[in-house]
Amino acid sequence: MYDQRVTIAEAVREIQQENYLLPAIQREIVWKRDQITDLFDSVLQGYPIGTFLYWDIEDRNRDQYTMYGFIQDYITTTKYINTNAQTRNSQVVPDGSGDLKLVLDGQQRLSSFYIGLKGTYTYKQPYKWYRNESAWNKSRLYLNITSDPNEELEEGGDRTTRYEFQFLPVDDYDGRVVSRGDDLWLRTGTILNHPTHEEQEDLIHEIQNEHVDAENVTRRRHVGSNVRALWRGIHDKSYITYFEEKEQDIDRVLEIFIRTNDGGTQLQKSDLLLSIAQANWTEYNAREELTSFVDHLNTQLPATNSYGKDFLLKSCLVLSDLPVRYRVGQFNRENVSKIEDEWPEIKRAIETAATLINHFGINEKTLTSRNAVIPVAYYFKRTGLTVDKLRRSDEDYYQTKQDIKKWLITSLLNGTFTGNADTVLRTVREVLQGTDGEEFPLEELNEEVRELNKVVGFTEDVADNVLEYTKGSKRTFLALSLLYPENDWGSVKPHQDHIFPSSQLQESALRDNKFSEETIQTFTEERDKLANLQLLTEGENTAKQDAPFEEWVTDQNEGFYDRHFIPTDPEYHKLENFDKFVEERRKRIKAHLTSVLGE
Repeated sequence: MYDQRVTIAEAVREIQQENYLLPAIQREIVWKRDQITDLFDSVLQGYPIGTFLYWDIEDRNRDQYTMYGFIQDYITTTKYINTNAQTRNSQVVPDGSGDLKLVLDGQQRLSSFYIGLKGTYTYKQPYKWYRNESAWNKSRLYLNITSDPNEELEEGGDRTTRYEFQFLPVDDYDGRVVSRGDDLWLRTGTILNHPTHEEQEDLIHEIQNEHVDAENVTRRRHVGSNVRALWRGIHDKSYITYFEEKEQDIDRVLEIFIRTNDGGTQLQKSDLLLSIAQANWTEYNAREELTSFVDHLNTQLPATNSYGKDFLLKSCLVLSDLPVRYRVGQFNRENVSKIEDEWPEIKRAIETAATLINHFGINEKTLTSRNAVIPVAYYFKRTGLTVDKLRRSDEDYYQTKQDIKKWLITSLLNGTFTGNADTVLRTVREVLQGTDGEEFPLEELNEEVRELNKVVGFTEDVADNVLEYTKGSKRTFLALSLLYPENDWGSVKPHQDHIFPSSQLQESALRDNKFSEETIQTFTEERDKLANLQLLTEGENTAKQDAPFEEWVTDQNEGFYDRHFIPTDPEYHKLENFDKFVEERRKRIKAHLTSVLGE
């Protein structure tokens, strides 16, 4: 490899002509507007902006790899509005007419130059609804050409900024030169139309004559200084210093990419591994398949979830019976090919597991460890079972569903996957591999996990700890859900409800009712704990509201008491006996959990 140099204008032209493209082993745009403006300021101040790394693709290999173009009109997300702007790079098939280079290092910087000089950047304004089109600002990059470049701008932090670049909304500022307050702003891309020194001077004179009074010498000088600095940065200096890799071996290129990117702060491991998968998959487009599947899991199932690419890629390792440890070395060509072969079944199993867990009432706000989902997905991949089967009234399937629920929720409550998660995953997978039929091996799993010195099931100590959980926490919901094994929440959002209304148990309300200070302290300490909580549907909770428990409970049927572990004696329903109520309900809940979920 040896270094070469081109100007920014030349690089932008190569991007536009699709002679610079992006390999599949690249990530999406992650730079914000201030990072782009800082980059342009660095160029005009003459600061180094780092080297670039290109891969020179020979003509004979052009058809072997998936390639992507640079984004010209960028938007931070296309999730909420219809637009021609892009969040993700589009696939490109090169026509074979130019000297093709794939950018291995420097995508963010080159994308910034392309957007700043040829494109737009659309972003959401704060305090406006995402789905409101007026909330989105389509903007172009402008340079303040009447500011004094010899004076530092007040940007804060350690940066010394001298050139004021800003993205201005096109609805308000759409000319080559625009006025904004007392300042003149030049659309940055204008400089591309003036490549020679003479054309640069003509542009300066045009702006001065059209927009600046002849007697305002200082202002005219600032215009000249700023435009010349922009012209030098874009046309005169060869700012793009790049090294060129000519070897055609994809494994070598992957190694180079890993070495140049794995230490960066912006490149996540999932981005790198996804890129490696993209480079090796032959039947599916890995980037599109995996990222769109993550979106599907998070937005299209019975509840909203928050799975990520890291979860999905680790799941691929476990479900493909590959080494569990999540590191770059596991994603070699052979392993990635195996994952692709099994991808349809992996995808089905993960969706089945995530869907069933949503039916348990668990969502993004209550799932405390996504690692706990992976063994459930492995079970579904091995057995081929579906959620529809498990939701039948058939006794065997009902018991299987309950066993999965017990194992999952007790694992979450006991923190089974906290620390040494890989060891737990390997152990659980070995148990599932050795099980025949469709039965979920609850007892075998607990036995093997116990050998890892992990807490299993519900001991009395665990139950006592759980009963101290308070309203609103993730684990409180998980514990409460164990009291309602028959409930299939689906898309119904369960509510954690105070049995004795919180309003009646506030200090001020208790004092108004002449309770002693000692009683007030006892009642307020127990008010938000699990023994005074139940799960209700939204409709049930709305109907109950803040009605005194003693009155509301009289309208409930007999099954209500058993379902919610409520003592039937009316004396327990009186506010003055709240402490006795929680003590009695605590006993009932503890007995149930240790009996049903004990070791």
